[in-house]
Amino acid sequence: MAQDHIRVRGARTNNLRGADVDIPKRRLTVLSGVSGSGKSSLAFDTVAAESQRLLNATYPAFVQNLLPHLPRPDVDTLEGLSASIVVDQAPMGANPRSTVGTATDAWSLLRQLYATHGSPPVPGPHALSFNAAAGMCPDCEGTGRHAALDVDAVIDRSRSLNEAGRTPSS
Repeated sequence: MAQDHIRVRGARTNNLRGADVDIPKRRLTVLSGVSGSGKSSLAFDTVAAESQRLLNATYPAFVQNLLPHLPRPDVDTLEGLSASIVVDQAPMGANPRSTVGTATDAWSLLRQLYATHGSPPVPGPHALSFNAAAGMCPDCEGTGRHAALDVDAVIDRSRSLNEAGRTPSS
C-alpha cells in the first residue's frame, strides 16, 4: 500500500541539523520560516535531490552515464518518495510566456490528449498558432508589460524638425 506521506528523519543538509518531518502527499504543503532556517535545503537539497537520484537510477546504464551523478543527501531515513518535478523561483527562460507546462513538456502531452479525446469547435484562423494574437492582451501583447512611446517627450510640437524640434537626448 502506498504511503500517504514522505518521511524524513535526521536530515543534515546545509543548515538542517537532524531535522525530522513528515510531509503529506497529494496536498499543497508550504515550508515557511526565517531566512536560513533550511527550507530550501529540505525541499530542494534533500527531498527533491533524492527523488531525482532515485529516478535517474531507473534509467538504463548508458543513459545514467550521461546524467550528472548525484550523491545521496545527508539524511538517516527518507521514505515514501515518488517522482517529482521541481519548480523553483528562478526564471524558466527568456520567454515571458514560459510556463510549467512548456518547461516540462507537459504541454505537448496535453495537446495530444485533447487532440485524441476532445471535440474542438470549428477553429478560426487564430487557432493555427500556439501564441495566437486573439488570446493575448492587446496592451502588452502577452508579455505582461505595456510598452508605449510618449511622443511629446521626444518631439517639441511647437517647432519644426529643421528648427531642432526634437528634445535633446540626455
